[in-house]
Amino acid sequence: MGASGILGDMVNEVENVAEEPLSGGVAAGRVTKVGDTVRRPSGPGTPTLQALLRHLRGKGFPCPEPLGLDASGREILSFLPGRASNWPWPPILLQPEGARRIGAMLARYHAAVVDFAPSSAVWTHGPQEIGADEIVLHGDFGPHNLIWNDDELTGVIDFELARPGAPMEDAGFAVIRAAQLRPDDMTRGPGFETPPDRVRRLDAFAEGFRASRSELIVAALGVQRAEIDRIERLGAAGLEPWATFHGKGLADVARAELVWIEANAAWLA
Repeated sequence: MGASGILGDMVNEVENVAEEPLSGGVAAGRVTKVGDTVRRPSGPGTPTLQALLRHLRGKGFPCPEPLGLDASGREILSFLPGRASNWPWPPILLQPEGARRIGAMLARYHAAVVDFAPSSAVWTHGPQEIGADEIVLHGDFGPHNLIWNDDELTGVIDFELARPGAPMEDAGFAVIRAAQLRPDDMTRGPGFETPPDRVRRLDAFAEGFRASRSELIVAALGVQRAEIDRIERLGAAGLEPWATFHGKGLADVARAELVWIEANAAWLA
């Protein structure tokens, strides 16, 4: 199904309901909650992304429902109830079992998206066709975009950075965060009183996603190098959200993580 015409006439007026800024994003106030919906800025890639969400929901994957645009031109999505994995993390996520569930949910996403093949797709970064051996990646599959209800991982949000790529790119990005492959001082924010057992968390994620530890480390190294390049290149060009990432120094954060992974790759793998 092509991206053009996906939104059709689905334009909704903003209800007379107070807007509640949602926390957790890089730019405060960019995403808001209105009643049982979420509003976020739209762009040229919105039709493709809404087609992606519609496809995923048709496969039973727990993601927001696309509801078109409001009178201000913002994208409307259904609100997924539960707790986002904002800092500090939910208690289950501080355990290796939480990392395993992230790996399993990512594998479930890949199974649901594998046959999504839009024509003339436009993503947030611009047009890009899906190449051989590629799927549509979530592009930002980290704890910050996962919804929990008690100890159950029940939803995935924020598909803004979805793009074509090799499945292991999603896995490399996710495992850095799920297994905390980063300097010790960066592990305190999520809620670890002492540095976590990264090998146990890495093994748990690998079990859920069904990949080897060495495959995940190789993927993490490649993803981190590409992420730094993407923030610097697209951010310098003024393209959002990378411009915000660049302005907040996230390339330096990613570079510190990369140095740690490079120094510890041998024993981790």
